Amino acid sequence: MTIKMRGAAHLAGPLSVLALVAGCAGGPVVQPVNLSSGYSPDILNYSAGKGGMLTEVVGNPFARPKGELDAAVVETAQKSHFGQKIPFFTQAPENYTSPYRVVFAMNPVNGTSARTLCDGKAETRRREPSESDRVAAALCAREVVISSVNGSVAGPLGPRDPAFTHLIAQMTQALFPPVSTERIGRDNKFDL
Repeated sequence: MTIKMRGAAHLAGPLSVLALVAGCAGGPVVQPVNLSSGYSPDILNYSAGKGGMLTEVVGNPFARPKGELDAAVVETAQKSHFGQKIPFFTQAPENYTSPYRVVFAMNPVNGTSARTLCDGKAETRRREPSESDRVAAALCAREVVISSVNGSVAGPLGPRDPAFTHLIAQMTQALFPPVSTERIGRDNKFDL
């Protein structure tokens, strides 16, 4: 597997967790992450101090209850980012004041942008039998996009299928890289 990064070859070790796993048929594929200049690894510390990370799961591509999908996404995201563990949840606790939240859209309509996710206007669609399940994700500060990533995995699966949870784990790692944008480079992007 070849890893290609722009502007930060010295980050290959810390970012190796973001490597694409496309060698196996049907394995998850994650596109390069986009980071805004407002990204900092300290977002996780701030969120921990505010009680955790609000997580929105839009759509449900599976023939299982939506609550099962929400739980699988939250549990996977919660244990997949770097640093201290913080709770991820779909229902904000009382007095929750953090501006940060993560949005995962399952099979978003074509043309869905990270801005659409953060604006709360994401729409989803049914996956055609010949298609892979697609997921778009964004870390938002209210309506501002901080980081975003897209991924896919061959379907049909279920919310607890290892290939699906591996995709969510990879996407969570991409949304929360362990370095700030100043250390990545001026283009605010890195490719794997």
